[in-house]
Formats: sequence, C-alpha cells, structure tokens
Amino acid sequence: MKLKKLVALVTAGALCLGMSLTAFAADNSREEVPTMGNGKGDNGLTAVSGTLTDKQKEDLVNSAEDYLKKNYPEIADKAEIIAVGDYTLYDAEKGEYIFSGKVPGGSATFDFAVPASVDTKGFKEGAAAYALHFVEGKGWTPVSGTLEKDAYGNWVIRVETDSFSPFVFFKVMSNGDIVEVNWKTGKIVSSTSTTTRKASPKTGE
Repeated sequence: MKLKKLVALVTAGALCLGMSLTAFAADNSREEVPTMGNGKGDNGLTAVSGTLTDKQKEDLVNSAEDYLKKNYPEIADKAEIIAVGDYTLYDAEKGEYIFSGKVPGGSATFDFAVPASVDTKGFKEGAAAYALHFVEGKGWTPVSGTLEKDAYGNWVIRVETDSFSPFVFFKVMSNGDIVEVNWKTGKIVSSTSTTTRKASPKTGE
C-alpha cells in the first residue's frame, strides 16, 4: 500500500471516531502538531519526511491517542506529543526511493531530527522516547527509543524499525521528568536512565 493511501486510511479512521485533538497534552489544550524531521539510518539510508497537511497531522494524533487510551490508559495519561511524520526511504547511493515500506535486509536504527520548534526542556541524552508506528494490517504498534544528540548537537530520537509509514513521536512525563514505560504491563516503571538502548521494532522493548 502506498504511503499516501496509508495516511488516508488512518486519518479516515480518526474522522469516523469523531475524536478531538489533544496532542497528548495533560491540560487538553490544542497545540500545533510539528512535523518530525528526516531520519538518518545506520544502514546508509535516509527516511525522508513527507508533506502532511495540518488536518492530516491532527487526525494521525487523534487516531494514535485513541489507541493509547484504549490499550495503555496509564501511559496515555502521561504522554506528550513531540512530532509526527510520514516517511519514505531514500537510497542516496542509488539515487532512488524505496516505496515498499520495508527496510532492506531487515531492521535498522534511525536518528529522526527533532524540529527546532519543539520545546526540549527536560531532554536528556539517553532518556526514553517513544513512537506509535502505523503498520499495514496491524494498526498502531509501540516503538521504544532514546533521545540523543547528533554530531552538530541537535536533538534526535533514535529508534529501530523494519518498516516505514506514519509515526507519532512522544515522551512520557511524570512529576516533570521523562520516564520509561513497560509496554507489556502498560505501566510507568521508573525515571529514565541515560543508557542508550536498542529497541525491538516489533515489540517496542
């Protein structure tokens, strides 16, 4: 399925559910949803962030938020959006895009650029960051990652994935600190450590 059709599928579902955008904000205030930057892969590929309308971004957030509320209510209550993105892989060496939606050779680790408009107060290298990844035939899938800095000192979210389509990136906050969660139990487990870890693209752990 082409990415545009996949985004249309997700956003149509959000419209049918009639949900309102909260952007995972604890105070339920409406906020503009930023577009996540490109992702640089450790396999030499680049995940190129496509253009989404404000309405598409809002609908993606609505759909992802509904998934969290239904399946992980404790996490949903503490989750705060960072940005959203819809990606296509690009192979610079071959000068061509990869439209299959799959990472060649299996999973790879990507550093997604955090937009300059995002408030990074409280960000720490190695702190936990998360994404919901919309997988065709499965729906939303949690992905665990970490906050890191690139060679230029800019914030990125590092995650491992084996496929691409819409992503909704977020952090989980408790008492003003970024915390880790356990997707198996649906619980907040602790203040995040500063140890960089590699998450499973299938289980998010």
